[in-house]
Amino acid sequence: MAKKSGLSIYLSFLLRHKPEERNLCMDKHGWVNVNELIDAVNAGGRYVLDYERLKELVDTDEKKRYQLSDDGTRIKACQGHSIPWVEVELVYSKPPARLYHGTTVEAYKKILESGYVSRMERHAVHMQEDVKMAWKSAKRWKKNPVVLGIDAETMYKEGYVFGKSENGVWCVEKVPVQYIVEKLYS
Repeated sequence: MAKKSGLSIYLSFLLRHKPEERNLCMDKHGWVNVNELIDAVNAGGRYVLDYERLKELVDTDEKKRYQLSDDGTRIKACQGHSIPWVEVELVYSKPPARLYHGTTVEAYKKILESGYVSRMERHAVHMQEDVKMAWKSAKRWKKNPVVLGIDAETMYKEGYVFGKSENGVWCVEKVPVQYIVEKLYS
């Protein structure tokens, strides 16, 4: 797995959590003008960014976290926002029977205590169809990763609403522990 660059981490910070840090104008779906983003990053003095480098970051990001508009003038993070007023653009549909959520053993203990997988400060709990992608999420924490298998089919039948982001991440408000049907350890 390729290490995420400092610039990519900074873009994630701006586009998911703190656009006001660089006075970015963000619309209700998280879109930001590309030229404004490039100018803001360069004005900060920590990183040098141009359109080609930005496009490369978008195209090579393993999790496809970012999306450029069709005309290349706007960019957004596909999901993972902690900004309360951003309305993530999801396609709502029936999920696959099994989804996977990457976390840590320590967080799993807290999940059991609380009774559900929490969305934390984000808009939703993130899950993957591909267990390998869930492992990438789990291993980002570096300590005691675990992947939880979720019975999404039963959740859906029982009224939970699932949405899928442009980069294939499945989102739901929360996952009660009774829908955790397997634990995979590294």
